[in-house]
Order: sequence, then structure tokens, then C-alpha cells
Amino acid sequence: MRTHPVLRWAVPAFLVVQAGVLGLAWWADSGLLLALAEVAALTGFGCLLLLAQYLLLRGRYTREREAARRAAERRRVADEVHDLVGHELSLIAMQAGLLELRADGADAELAGQLRAQAERAVASLHDTVALLHGTAPDEPVTDDIEALVARARRAGARVTLHGNLDRYGDLDSDRALDRDAEPAAGPPAGRVAVPARLAVHAVVREGLTNAARHAPGSTVAVVLSTSVGADGDVVEARVATSGAPPPDAPGAAGPAAGPPAGRDGGHGLDALHRRVAALGGRLDVRHDDETHVLTARIPAQPVGDPLGSVEPVEVAGARPLRALVRQTAVPVVVACTAVLAFWTWASHDTTAEPEVLTRFAVGLPAGELDALVPERQAPVRLARSPEPPPGSTCRAYTDGNFPLAAASVEVCADGQAVTRVTDLAAEPLW
Repeated sequence: MRTHPVLRWAVPAFLVVQAGVLGLAWWADSGLLLALAEVAALTGFGCLLLLAQYLLLRGRYTREREAARRAAERRRVADEVHDLVGHELSLIAMQAGLLELRADGADAELAGQLRAQAERAVASLHDTVALLHGTAPDEPVTDDIEALVARARRAGARVTLHGNLDRYGDLDSDRALDRDAEPAAGPPAGRVAVPARLAVHAVVREGLTNAARHAPGSTVAVVLSTSVGADGDVVEARVATSGAPPPDAPGAAGPAAGPPAGRDGGHGLDALHRRVAALGGRLDVRHDDETHVLTARIPAQPVGDPLGSVEPVEVAGARPLRALVRQTAVPVVVACTAVLAFWTWASHDTTAEPEVLTRFAVGLPAGELDALVPERQAPVRLARSPEPPPGSTCRAYTDGNFPLAAASVEVCADGQAVTRVTDLAAEPLW
């Protein structure tokens, strides 16, 4: 069990205080002073223990939070590798598959080997990402969607691009897809912030990557548009893959099929969901009539932080103060309840009120004394009382002092009258 450095000097300090308390009680010859000083010393030592435990919890919480932050950073790097390298490997596999179909003999065999190696590289990449997956990726190296589409076309993909982000257009992308034409052009749109452009680039890239892996040879339509929303301009990116297999179907067959569907485990879409949500947008994925549609709507001027993790860095344990309260709440409540219960028992029917104490005097008739004193004697005595007078019986009562309700006065009587009244607070302890 770990201990905090505070305890290294707290324990010796407590022993020194204890010695001082005993010395003070010896010098003052007062049991009540000893009890009060002992309660104060124990309270102070308990506070030191609580402080040490709090510092331990705070240190552990800080270490766990730093570890969570580093893990989130590693996962961000993994998502970046998934987005960039995975896209490139998928294009290589598709190009090798096309070359295998068109070539003959040794060239076709070599192209097949290249495609198989690319597929294995993609699978290994996904396994690696699965180990480190968790948060949104950092920024891609470019937001040029036209160049992204052009590279996919050169790799053999059947991709069409409709609209752009710099003019207001018709957001009815279904109509644009059906007509295979540009959305209706409008006036120039407001400036689309770089984070929104980069997120749109990531959406298009993910859609093209999934189409190349799961539905090679299908027609892919990319529709971009900007509209005026209730809270400002909104950009929409839609990637529709016609002839795509349903999400639960096995990978498309054929020489250029790529890795089996589902090998990714959804890491790319999960990261994309968080990336879009961090900018205040929404990402929808649906599969209708053999058409897989990926749609993102993002504010043109997002208020989120695209560079940070969209998942808060959290640790499994509670915050240190909350954890300390949880750990000490039950013991403290039990201790306080026990002290209150003992004081209630010790002071019940044993406490003499101040006006009663002033009436205790030598010579007070025994009948009057019996009418004044409580029913019970105080169960706790911290002082050594002197020998009782001959023929007298002594009884001790408390003034209700907390927390012990120790006896504070002793009254002796011989059956006829009070023979002695002793203030026990002034009597020696030994």
C-alpha cells in the first residue's frame, strides 16, 4: 500500500504532540484537560490522514488522466493512418485487379500477386488500427476533392462529381443523382471554413475507400452543395454507391474485390461520425435498393475544435475530492454517530444544570439534595477524587461536557446533609 510523504512527518509529529499532551496533563493534574487535548490531537491527526489520502488520490487521478490523454493521442494517429494509408492501399489493390484482368501470362500473375499483397497490407492496417482505435483523426493533408475524385478515376473507379462548396445549390441530391447533372447553381456561397472543407474531404475519401473495397466496379456519385440554414450556411456532402452489397453481406467477388467486407470493423465510419459531430454536424449512413449512401451535413462555419479529440479524456476513477468523500463518508458517519450515541447515553439523567450546580453547598439538607440531583451518576471519571468524609456517600454528576460527559462535580452526604462538594475539574488525574 502506497503512503504519502506527508505521513513521514505526520506520525512523528503526532507522537510528539501526544507526549506534549501527557506532559501538560501531568503538569496541570487535570483529567478533563487531558481528554480535551487528546480529542484535539486525534482530530488533527485524522485531518492529516485525510490530507495524505487526498494527495494520493489526486496524484493517481493526474497520472491516469495523462495516460488517457496519451492513449487518445495514439488513437488519433491510428485514425489518421487508417484514413490516408488505407485509402491509398485500397486504390492500389483496385488498380492491380484491373491490371490483372487486362494482362496475360506472367504480367497477369504478377498483378495478382501485387493485388494480394495490397489486400494483406490493408488487412494488417485494419488490425493495427483496431488496437489503437478510439478518437477523431487529425487534419488530412489536402481538401482538394476534385483531385481525390480524379485519382479514384485513374485507379479505375466509376466516379462522378456534382456541385461544389463555393456556390449555393439545390440540396436535393437525389434529383442530382437521377439526372446525372449539376445541382442548380446559385449565387456564390459564403466562405466555407477550412475545418468544414477538411471534414467534407474526409467524408468523400471514406466513401470512395469503402466503394473500392466493398463494391469495386460500382458507380459512385459524389454530390457537394451549400445551402442557407436556420443557423447559417450548411454544406452537404453525399457519396452514393450504386450496386453496393448490404452491410451484412460478404465482400464482392472478383479479382479486384479487395479485403472482405467488415474487415475494417467500422473504425473509419466511427471516427468520421465523431469528426463531423465535433464540428456540430451530422453523418448518416443508409443502404437502400442496392445503393449505399453516406451523407454529411456540416455548418460552413463550425464552432467545434477539429484539432482536438471529440471524446473527452476521462479516467475510470472519480475525481480525487469525490473519491475521498466516498471513501471516508461511511467511517466518518459511523464515528460521529458512535460519539453522539455515547455522549447521549453518558449525559442522559446524569447532567446537572448550571443553576443546580450553584445550589450544591455543604450543609444542604439531604431531602433538598435528592430533589436536585439527576437520577444517575456520571459513568465517566477522569479525575481522582479524595477520600469521602467518614459516614458519607459520594456521587458524581456531569455538566454535559462533550464528547465524554465526564463527571465534573462530586457531592458527598451523610444521610442528613451535604458534607462535601468537590469540583473534579480541579482535582488531579492520578
